[in-house]
Amino acid sequence: MSDGKNRTINGKILIKSSFWYIASNFLTRAVSFITIPIFTRLMTKQQYGDFSVFASWQSIFLIICGVEIYATLNRARFDYETDEELNGYITSCLVLSTLFTALIFTLYLLFQDFFAGLFLLDRKYILIMFAYLFTQPVFLMFQAKQRVEYRYKFSAGLSFALLIISTAAAVGLVYSINEDRLLGRILGQYVPYIISGFILYIFFIVKSRTVRLSSWSYALKMGLPLVFSFLGSQILLASDKVTVQHLSSSNEVAWLVLATSCAHIILIFVQSLNNAWSPWFFDKLKAEEYKESGKAFKIYMWFIVLSTFCVLTVGPEIVKILGGKGYAESVYVLPANMLCGVFTALSSQFVNIETYYKKTHYAAILTSIAAVINIAGDIAGVKLFGYQAACYVTVMCQIMLIALHYIAVRKININAIIPLKDLCIMLAASLTFIPFFLLLYRSDAVRLGVIIVLFAAVCVLFIAKRRELINILKKYRRSGSENKNE
Repeated sequence: MSDGKNRTINGKILIKSSFWYIASNFLTRAVSFITIPIFTRLMTKQQYGDFSVFASWQSIFLIICGVEIYATLNRARFDYETDEELNGYITSCLVLSTLFTALIFTLYLLFQDFFAGLFLLDRKYILIMFAYLFTQPVFLMFQAKQRVEYRYKFSAGLSFALLIISTAAAVGLVYSINEDRLLGRILGQYVPYIISGFILYIFFIVKSRTVRLSSWSYALKMGLPLVFSFLGSQILLASDKVTVQHLSSSNEVAWLVLATSCAHIILIFVQSLNNAWSPWFFDKLKAEEYKESGKAFKIYMWFIVLSTFCVLTVGPEIVKILGGKGYAESVYVLPANMLCGVFTALSSQFVNIETYYKKTHYAAILTSIAAVINIAGDIAGVKLFGYQAACYVTVMCQIMLIALHYIAVRKININAIIPLKDLCIMLAASLTFIPFFLLLYRSDAVRLGVIIVLFAAVCVLFIAKRRELINILKKYRRSGSENKNE
């Protein structure tokens, strides 16, 4: 880490790290998608919906308890330059996260009746969640350190191994615990991560036992605003399910949950690419190479938009495979849910810029505003128009958030990376997906014609650009050989 040469990373390493993160995440998530039909058939709709709500609460409290310390590492590596300094920073952050989690757990123990009414889940599930909250920030920090050092293969392999183990355990326990299959799903899904997080905690403590208050101050200055930012983002993605759980039937929760699960196809791609992109992007900001990063991001965004379009063309089939006939209603909220991937990609880019320039308070304020409006809109929308309204409220709030981000960072070289014209075109093109696919889903024959035309267009494009693609692959293979020789 101390070698300045390691900080100058060219576009080839971005392609390689992106490939490994995307491939591993899609491979691991493929395992999750394969098991969705198993869980939707073994568990009742209420149990399936309750698990998703549990996962949503877990995500929200992970942001609070973890203080988003892992997200600060990408910037901290420029200020803690030697391995010794960086390892000390990591240990300090992990201890800070443990203290925050202990504080939140104490509040839960003191006010259990309040939290029981909030979660609408039994106490045993909440205790498992807190065990996970104590250890998962360690796992996230480990992955973050691997990413900033571009050690993508081991991180990808570990993530895949853990998912295989947790998924197999969840399926086995759901089969075994007939009287409480929700407990079986939660135990199987989270206990392997609890164990691995504990082991990694020991690993970091062995590397450095240093705990500095100055590191706490550094981490909190950037981490606390990111807590509000990521918490707001999580609320934007999860508040519709929680609101529907409180105001509608368990069937409607399950329909919404399945549509959200389908949307994860795009979200997985976005999160994977951003994990690979952000260290490279920070290096480019450091070198003030805005033109190259802007060109790469434009390609990245349009690929996400086109990928979303392709996935939506087979939306009814995805819903049928994952949920069966009982979840056919999910298809009508699928287009709005799928757009979350496009909007998340854009928002993440603004947060990256704000984090690099240590302006994370922008993200905190703006995302909190959008989250509050989203909650109020969800409640009003569901009461007036039904559960489907929650999805469209989220879409409007995410667009508002992107606009607010753009206004906030317009003076920080944003036009060199994301020109306003391109941003507006991307948003307009994405929004047309909602009416287009809601109409398209009414006729399977017309939809099949669109799929055939789309497939033919991709084939023609591949044939026309085959030489360019071959050259890219050759460059990728050469860069891999050069890195091995080094």
